[in-house]
Amino acid sequence: MSGGPKLAELAFQQIYHREVQHDDAGDMVIRDEYMGWVDKTTMIDYYGVTFDHLVPIDDTNPEVLQINIIEIEDDAGVYAKRYNKFDINTADYIGKQVLGAPRCCSTRQGSSDRERINNAVNERNRNKT
Repeated sequence: MSGGPKLAELAFQQIYHREVQHDDAGDMVIRDEYMGWVDKTTMIDYYGVTFDHLVPIDDTNPEVLQINIIEIEDDAGVYAKRYNKFDINTADYIGKQVLGAPRCCSTRQGSSDRERINNAVNERNRNKT
């Protein structure tokens, strides 16, 4: 399941603070893209996209930024409050905006698992060849 180019482009814009230069084929190179689903249909737990932008070609273990997109409406923020290290005022989000939090702010097990994520990326790349 893919978030599609629009979601990857939005992530790129937020990370690099500029628009994608579509006329430059090497500007937004998506190395890998994936979603984690809570219930396998509608609730996104996280969206991950790995860009090769500014990453040396021989770097097999780059830093990974993983953002959890957290649903507030379905449970009035119970999940968000339970699994994040910061205070969340649900009134700021319900019906207004999406809560996206870096995985490093999560209290869930495995919240700093760069090696696991990179190994999964490398495995998917091997399976594509």
